[in-house]
Amino acid sequence: MRTRISVISVTIFIVLSVCHADKAQAQFWKNWFKKEEPPRRRPVPEKKRVEAPPPQPRAEAPRRRKREFDYPNSEKKARYRIDVLAPLYLDELVKDGKPTYKGRVPEKASIGVDFCQGIQLAADTLNKLNFQVDVYVHDVTNPQESPEALIRNKILDKSDLIIAALQSGQIPPVAQFAKKHEVNFISAVSPSDAGVTNNPYFTLLQPTLETHCGVIMKRVQKEYKNEQLVIYRRSSVPLDESAYNFLADNEDGRNKDIIKVLCNKLPERADLAEIFTAKGTNVIVMAVMDNGYAEVLLKQLHDFFPDYKFEVYGMPAWRGLPSLKKADAYPNVAVHITAPVYYDLTTQQGRYLSEVCSKNFNSKPNETVCRGYETLFWYANLLRKYGTIFNKDISDNGSVPFTRYDIKLQWDTNGEILYNENEHVYWYRYQEASFMVE
Repeated sequence: MRTRISVISVTIFIVLSVCHADKAQAQFWKNWFKKEEPPRRRPVPEKKRVEAPPPQPRAEAPRRRKREFDYPNSEKKARYRIDVLAPLYLDELVKDGKPTYKGRVPEKASIGVDFCQGIQLAADTLNKLNFQVDVYVHDVTNPQESPEALIRNKILDKSDLIIAALQSGQIPPVAQFAKKHEVNFISAVSPSDAGVTNNPYFTLLQPTLETHCGVIMKRVQKEYKNEQLVIYRRSSVPLDESAYNFLADNEDGRNKDIIKVLCNKLPERADLAEIFTAKGTNVIVMAVMDNGYAEVLLKQLHDFFPDYKFEVYGMPAWRGLPSLKKADAYPNVAVHITAPVYYDLTTQQGRYLSEVCSKNFNSKPNETVCRGYETLFWYANLLRKYGTIFNKDISDNGSVPFTRYDIKLQWDTNGEILYNENEHVYWYRYQEASFMVE
């Protein structure tokens, strides 16, 4: 038996197991969603979680699109079911009806909790708009609600859409289920394809590293046709070397004699002095994924050549660089970073989301809250407008609150389908503690 959290147009179900829920978790959800308690269940013994290593990006030739996939007919329903999978760590966060932490939610649970806060806010908004949608939230850190358990116990069999904030190791079984049952599976957080191929029902909202690198190379070769291009690479780090290979795959000859700087160890000033110039703009693409090492390389440019001008193109993870917020870190270096989203809270939608988030959770919406809100809101609109198989109309992003997604089927070089992927990215340009977005 499951208790409805809301019994009007849009309903959210907090599914903590396939059986019952204990008092501690019930109280947690009562406080968090400010709704009535979910059903009880017996506690389950804790199991040691083994993190699956993230798969390495594949250094393959550029993808090419060949044709459209022949999807089955879409089914329109009076009411739709959406299942949301997220890591909430409820068994650890709440004991004996009380939180086990003080202040902020622990970091390992923050992504799942923030994402589901956005899901809740979107559900409330859809409710006001009289949508007929049932939303089930599953805590995948509970052994009884792991992706494998949900599939084994047929919990997802009636789902019309699966939205997930999963890490790469948990993606394959859900993707396989989605393909078998012809139900769309939206991976909203991870940029990893987790090795999934031949699956037109699997969608990555976060562009892969390969896509980011392709966008970067097209940009620099278009914007700096007359400037020398330098690429930093680290052959000693597999992930960095994969990023470099993705960049190299997109060289089209417009930058003649691209200079490669091997930075397995920090470059020497004398070697860099032969490459860079004080008279023009020095353009560098750094295939370095480690933020700490990237900061050292950026600071080195300023320390060695304080009067030179640098335009550096970095990796997507660089948005977390602490030095970008410091005006005196490297003022002569402009850092360009690609990102899949930009949530402008000064817009009408942004102000609305900020207001309801403050009212419900006494906080401002961070990026993950915005992502959860936007994902559910957009895909619920697609379901209502086009039915369960909305893929042919995925370019209709008029109802998306913030992001203009550009989702396309990806194909390998043999013309075989890989999956759907968002190809749209924003550009962040940081310099002297300020940034611009385009």
